[in-house]
Amino acid sequence: MTRDVLRQQIKDYLGIRSEVFTVTWDIVSCEDCGDYSRVLIQYKGSEGDKVPAYLLLPPGKKPFPAVLIHHQHNSERYFGKSEVCGLAGNPLQAFGVALVKKGFVVLAPDSICFEDRRKNMKGIIPDENRLCYSSQW
Repeated sequence: MTRDVLRQQIKDYLGIRSEVFTVTWDIVSCEDCGDYSRVLIQYKGSEGDKVPAYLLLPPGKKPFPAVLIHHQHNSERYFGKSEVCGLAGNPLQAFGVALVKKGFVVLAPDSICFEDRRKNMKGIIPDENRLCYSSQW
């Protein structure tokens, strides 16, 4: 059995569709970080909202492996993409930087109600009102 046949059998078994989606994005800013580039992008989410994300790009010859990373959910909703990209918060959470330095393209979006996707506050400023979520969560 060839690899392609096995791959197709697994997709069929799991019900994975091979649809191709085109995602458009806007570049908000770009910064040279020495070992890599950090690009702030925005793309449209499934509910029509704008999703801010950092795209970390290694130098060198393409193609690169890529990974989607998510930030922690530690009741610190003011930290999102910035923490995993080493811009704020706990340095041990900056695994996006570690991955891009190993040659991976890294996409780090803000989850709903985190960092720049909070309704009443943007950025890495703590929000004492917590209007975006219930304290029971």
